[in-house]
Amino acid sequence: MNGPSPDEVRARLGPRLMAPDAAFNAPGFWVGNGAGEKLLRVAEHGAAFRPAAVLIALITHEGEITVLLTERNADLSDHGGQISFPGGRVEDGDSGVVDTALREAREEVGLKADGLSVLGALEPFGTISNYRVTPIVALAPPFESVPQAEEVAKVFEVPFSFILDPANHRFMARGRDGRSRATYAISYGEWYIFGFTARILIKLAQLWRGEDVPAQHPRP
Repeated sequence: MNGPSPDEVRARLGPRLMAPDAAFNAPGFWVGNGAGEKLLRVAEHGAAFRPAAVLIALITHEGEITVLLTERNADLSDHGGQISFPGGRVEDGDSGVVDTALREAREEVGLKADGLSVLGALEPFGTISNYRVTPIVALAPPFESVPQAEEVAKVFEVPFSFILDPANHRFMARGRDGRSRATYAISYGEWYIFGFTARILIKLAQLWRGEDVPAQHPRP
């Protein structure tokens, strides 16, 4: 197998993740990039950020694990044309943050919960569109994607081994459009992953290496 096996991912990454509910209810969340990254208290700033969740689906192909990503439709008001994880805001009918992530993945790309194994969650991050996002990490079997036409232009996968390699991580002081902005970026073939999605992928790679593990990460 190219890269780590599912068992290796469970053994190495699982203990370094937070329990999903603990992550969602954490007293703080991260915003910004690089030296400008800071931890905000939910009690003071949480009202300005809508709760949301994304699913980091690690697809367990026979010879390789990949990360599931989408290209959003260009005409969307929030992050149109950008690369993202399946996800969205927490709805009143959701039973919890995992339910939000799984519901959104089912709606956006047709990924069902059957055979899916939730490993845990990353610490929540705030986005420039004012969402407080809890990233849920799960192993999932291969499936035939069904993109939601209103939101998703394309569905694609990137080898997990590529994401884990720090040689593929970039920190940009200026975006592709020439505007001055500090952002993380990962380029893979035709895909340019930047901003929140790149930051979360790089955070996942840091946890894999044992860096930036939360001081408190209670398990279920």
